[in-house]
Amino acid sequence: MRDIELDLTAAGGAMTRTALRALGHTPRQIRRAIEGGGVQAVGRSWVMPREADAEIRAALEAHGVLGGATALGSFGVWVTEQPRLQIATRPTRGVAATSVGDRIWEDYEADARPWRVSIVDALAQHARRVEAPHAIASIDSALHRGLIGEPELDRLFGKLPKRCARWRRMLDRHAGSGLESLVRVPCLERGWSVESQVPAPGGSFSDLLIDGWLYVEADGDEWHDNARQAAKDRRRDRAITDQGDRGLRFGYAEVVHDIARTMATISLVLSQGRPGRVGEQASAS
Repeated sequence: MRDIELDLTAAGGAMTRTALRALGHTPRQIRRAIEGGGVQAVGRSWVMPREADAEIRAALEAHGVLGGATALGSFGVWVTEQPRLQIATRPTRGVAATSVGDRIWEDYEADARPWRVSIVDALAQHARRVEAPHAIASIDSALHRGLIGEPELDRLFGKLPKRCARWRRMLDRHAGSGLESLVRVPCLERGWSVESQVPAPGGSFSDLLIDGWLYVEADGDEWHDNARQAAKDRRRDRAITDQGDRGLRFGYAEVVHDIARTMATISLVLSQGRPGRVGEQASAS
């Protein structure tokens, strides 16, 4: 006999009664599991584990599913700053207002886990609500994680306004983080040559290489506060300087909350030109 709790866990935390019956659970078995307290009913259609995900439960209780940025979070896709719960709701009559989140009133395709919208709809819903660099960062993340490919991109851009078509030229599936994308996009908009995840002097890879000589790192501070990683970063920074190039390093707050100043710093360094190798500088003096 199949275990209802295990099936719910395999489904990511919620299933409809219809789906449970399709797996062989009888209505009586479902009812007994609910009465026994091992699982819980949500509305008339849904069943969840006793320790249910609060966001999924809230969306289902509001007669919707996870949408937009909230759905992207459940896929593990980068969202720069999560808003409050976003509930995708098909435009039908009789759905009451809710105070637990913000509704996205539109039709959608459900994911294989039907308590959320599909990855394409989640990206489209999110992209229509944020500025271009943040939308592109999320799409990059979905590409990098292998959640979408060219067919899904075709469908995604078919759902977005025509003005968004130019974003497709700025996508990069090699982007290692959303922070990297948030720096790369405005660099591209300024007409600079930008490469992602390139081999860097001193080993490892650099997030971005601008105009062939300026290495830029967009660091998640919690990772680079690690002493061993910080020492590795310093060795790489010195190797970049010894080669005659320049390196810049920006933290989360500088990228997310002060991008204008970050871009001004990059522009200033580029305007100064490539400095030249250490040995060349010594000879010149």
